[in-house]
Amino acid sequence: MKPWAVMKFGGTSVAGAPQWRAIAAAVAERRAQGQPVLVVCSALAGVTDLLSELAQAETTAPLLGALEQRHEALAQALGLDDRRWLAQGLAQLQAALALAPGPEREAAILAQGEWFSTQLGRAALAAAGETVSWVDAREVLCAEPEPDPNSKRAWLAARCVAQPMPELDARWRSLAPVLITQGFVLRRPDGGTALLGRGGSDTSAALFGASLQAPCVDIWTDVRGLYSADPRTEPHAQLLPCLGWDEALEMAASGARVIHGRSIRAAAAAGLTLWIRKLGEPDGQGTRIAAPTEATGQAPRAVMLQPDMAVLLLRNLDTRQQVGFLAAVFAAIAERGLSVDQVATSETTTTLALNRMSNPLDEAALADLAQALSTICEVQLMADCCCVSVVGRAARTALSGLQAAEVFFQQHALHMMSQSANDLSISLLVDRAGAQDLARLLHKALVAPEPTHV
Repeated sequence: MKPWAVMKFGGTSVAGAPQWRAIAAAVAERRAQGQPVLVVCSALAGVTDLLSELAQAETTAPLLGALEQRHEALAQALGLDDRRWLAQGLAQLQAALALAPGPEREAAILAQGEWFSTQLGRAALAAAGETVSWVDAREVLCAEPEPDPNSKRAWLAARCVAQPMPELDARWRSLAPVLITQGFVLRRPDGGTALLGRGGSDTSAALFGASLQAPCVDIWTDVRGLYSADPRTEPHAQLLPCLGWDEALEMAASGARVIHGRSIRAAAAAGLTLWIRKLGEPDGQGTRIAAPTEATGQAPRAVMLQPDMAVLLLRNLDTRQQVGFLAAVFAAIAERGLSVDQVATSETTTTLALNRMSNPLDEAALADLAQALSTICEVQLMADCCCVSVVGRAARTALSGLQAAEVFFQQHALHMMSQSANDLSISLLVDRAGAQDLARLLHKALVAPEPTHV
């Protein structure tokens, strides 16, 4: 039997009629090769933000109307006459809105975005001539138990382990040659609905690929793949045709937005290849992420910029001799459900860097953390920083190229410099002002400057 083709489509890739025609063509190509197909979808672009706003709103009618209009317009553009799924979804959303305030309610509301997109997608693929069935992601993906089952993390950023499910293959093959399901959504151990957090649909696709023992998962998006820098700001950014899981994971952690790190970890655990491709360009090269090979090289591959970093300088005159100082610091951070990206220590100062995009860190949360830490040390908060990272195997070889930034550091502060223990990245924490200039300097010095049209 041919293996499953697992195909994930992001928010921009499911947002319009031309995109759904391209999806139907991609599915038909795999069906022509004799493969059963699993389509994993995100919510339509912008819908998750709309639902998040809805979850906080006192007056819901305007937002519900906008949500209905958005899906109604796409259904009309696709020529879909049956709207029963839309009425059913709105009823489910009203039921979620009626729940008591808290993370359970928020998860139930946000999960409806993928329900709408996959029900619409099922109808669109059926109209294109496919025999297609909708399957509920919660039947397969189950969250790992959390120490606090009622924490926001347990509901909104749950974890799930990639593992083969041999019985699933036969059961799903018997349903239809094409199946469609939600990304982002999974089942809690108690049967409730949980979410996989930011980038959750990518992670879902990798987890489904592992469950079905598929050799590859296609991530269809609106860009051609991973680049050596952000092609929107770096004219010499190069498409990277192949990356090892470890390099790609480091890039994702350092600011690459094309794919989420948890999906790469899930793929690596299952031995899956991830293939990032641009929708509408079926013959495009894209980026393959798989087991490291000699082709991936032993030199800097990319220069990434991670914005929205918060840096705290913790001054204590006797850090090294004070037993339990760092334990107290990290206890305060853990109590607030936060994770630390980087840490460096000296005789009198500990420097901490926290990613404000992956942590719930608004100004109030930062002020609360700084206040808590001020009871044990002097705290200086720099809330608007960036991390510029050089990524690639043998990252230490990039150290000699850092002289290209000598003039930059005569004019700008360097808050922290660190080299990863696995020798895959060198990271420089600087103020936001000038961070893009530093990234360009390092890309020019360390990555071959060959222009790429994007």
